[in-house]
Amino acid sequence: PARPPAAAGLIIPLLGGRLMGGSLDLLAGRFPSSRLSLDPIGAVFGETGFGPVSQVVTGGIEGLLFGGCVVGAMTLARRLTTSRG
Repeated sequence: PARPPAAAGLIIPLLGGRLMGGSLDLLAGRFPSSRLSLDPIGAVFGETGFGPVSQVVTGGIEGLLFGGCVVGAMTLARRLTTSRG
């Protein structure tokens, strides 16, 4: 069930969009004195900085987590409503 959001998370950066990781990197770049840096994530994938591969991978993870959390919340809500009734 969480696969479609993960796929969307992969596709969005490929089409030039930004998810949370890309937005954080952009925001950190706007503040030169910021200590926030996502460059170490890029280094894991052999990039200098938070590059396109890093953005696609983190986007997929973000989508997977989002989908999983939505499914988990729906499952919990169903359990809570059926146990009351």
